[in-house]
Parts: sequence; structure tokens; C-alpha cells
Amino acid sequence: MTIAIPDLIAIFLSGFGILLCLVVGVQLFLRQAGIRQSNLLLAVLLILYALTLSNGLFAMAGIYAQYQFLYFIPINFSLSLGPLFYFFVRSRLQPSFSLQRRHLPHFVLPVLQFLFYLSIGFRSAAYKSWIWQEVIAPCGQFVEEGLVILLALGYLGAAYRLLQGIPVMFWKGPVYRWLRRFTISLAFLFLISSGYEILDWVLYGLFEYNLFNTPWMAFPLKLSYAAVSFLIGYHAYLYQHQSLILPEPPKPPAEPPELSARIDALLENHKPYLDPELSLEAFAKLLGVHRNTVSKVLSSRGESFRGLVNRYRVEEFIRLVQEGQHEHLTLLAIAFESGFNSKASFNRAFKSHTGSSPTAFFQN
Repeated sequence: MTIAIPDLIAIFLSGFGILLCLVVGVQLFLRQAGIRQSNLLLAVLLILYALTLSNGLFAMAGIYAQYQFLYFIPINFSLSLGPLFYFFVRSRLQPSFSLQRRHLPHFVLPVLQFLFYLSIGFRSAAYKSWIWQEVIAPCGQFVEEGLVILLALGYLGAAYRLLQGIPVMFWKGPVYRWLRRFTISLAFLFLISSGYEILDWVLYGLFEYNLFNTPWMAFPLKLSYAAVSFLIGYHAYLYQHQSLILPEPPKPPAEPPELSARIDALLENHKPYLDPELSLEAFAKLLGVHRNTVSKVLSSRGESFRGLVNRYRVEEFIRLVQEGQHEHLTLLAIAFESGFNSKASFNRAFKSHTGSSPTAFFQN
């Protein structure tokens, strides 16, 4: 079987993008640092997009043509990508947010898409051929592609609106500017693919010309799909290493007494501990010094970075409860808003700092 040069290029780039998404997705799935729910949402997004892109790669590589029983295997999750990205952004912006039963309608169409392909994916080649001729080719593919466009752009637009009006804070600004760029870049790539899909509908409807039968004409579309995989994989890598997102600040002298005071001033005035993703490396970058320098200063004070940050988080939690935040948020939700990323780490830190559990502390 002869494969056109544009398809060879697209196959190579798509294969690399699929590998990137799978590797970073598994890393995020296993990651315990930061916001666990955000990790899982982005991990599932990466893995499902890798599977969806594999569907196109198999077609370009002629695998489906050679092994027709593989047609319509349930690896197309294109309707899942919009909701997953939206809820990832939302969970990153609102640490106390959690997926609940009321959010299930967002995933009805993705589940129906999966069940449809599951119901036909393991049937005979003859049955699949009949489904294609009678259901998918006449209208099914246009309905599915139309829904993919509407959902992807709709949820990307909703994510962008969430990112508007973010309060300007010393540590939040770079992270949320990164999220905004991530969202805009994804929307741009989906607009390219959407334009191609719509153009193909028009050409086929008016002239019965299939745009995808001309390799060089379809190449930008296939390239945009691969570009999405690179974009999501790369930004997921940045998400795991937040210090890479922060700009390099000027590096003032780092004498221990002065640096000790600057550490306290940064925590008290700018509250970077509210970010569950805060790491020693990112904190040191905010100060403009090496992480080892921060560790040495804290060690001389008899403190560890994690212990110091958790102390500020516990104090923030107590302040929020005393201000009445528990009237509309659970104690665990307030803990997440204070910078903790799990119930277990919050309970350990609270007991270490106060000597009692949160419930007993406020009862007394």
C-alpha cells in the first residue's frame, strides 16, 4: 500500500503526539502533588485525546483498510474533550470545586458516543459496512462532527469566560495567563479543524467532492489534530512543573537574615500558600533565589518548607471559619480554599499545628 507524503508526515507527527499525551497522561494520573481532581481531569483528557487521535492515525496508515474488523472500535472520544477541559480549568481556578451529580448532564453525549461505538465496534465487518452505508454516511457523521465543533468551541468559550476577571496577585498572574494562553491556543486549533470540516460539507453537498481524498488539501486539518496533541501534552507538562511558568525575577542579595524576612513578607503579603501547586522550587523562584538557599534559611529557623506553608494554610483555614465561611462551604471545601490538596494532608497539618482535630478545635 502506497501512503502519500502528506499522510506520512501527519502519521509521524500524530504518532509522536499520541505518545506524548499517553506518557504525560499516565504521569498526571499517578501524580499526588497539587489538586488531585485537576490532575485526574487533565490525565483523562490526555489519554482520551490520544485514543481519539489514534483513530485517525489508523485510517491514514491504512490499518483499517487492511483489517476491516477494526472499523468503529470504541476509541473515539471526541465529544468528551470539551467538558473535560472546562472542568479541568474550573477545578484549577476553584480548589473547593468538586464534580457532583448535577454535573452529569455534561457527560451524557460523550457516554452515548462511547456506547454507540461499543455496540458496533466488535460486530462483524458486514454489519459495520451496513451501519456505515445506512446510518453513518447519510447523516450520522455530520451530526457527530457538528456536535464535536459545537461542544469543543462552546466549552472552550466557557473556560475562557471563567478566566476573565482573575484578581491580580503576585503569584496568580503568571499561572492564569498561562491557562488563558492554553485556552486560546486550543480554540484557535479547533477553529482551523472546524473550518475544514464545514468546507468539506459544503464541497460534498454542492459538488460531491470529498476534501479528504486529496492528501495535500486535507494535510492542514490532520496537522491541526496533531498540533492539539502537542499543545495539550506540553501544557500538561508545564502544569506539573509550575515553576517553569513563572517569570525569572531579579536576584537581589540573599543574606540569611534579609531572606528570612523576605520569606515571611512574601507569605503574609501575597499568600502564595493558597495555591495547592506551590512547590519549593516555585516559591524560591518568586523570591529570586535558589531552592537550596531557601531550605538552608528555613533549616536555620528549625522549619521545613512544607511545615511553614502548612502552618500558614492552617491559620488561613481558622481565619476563614471564624469569618463565617463554613455557613456556605464545608470544612473540607474551606481547607481546599486555604491551599490544601487532600483531606488527609489537611487533617495531619491541622493536628500538628493545633494539637486537635478541626471539629474538636472549634467545639472548644
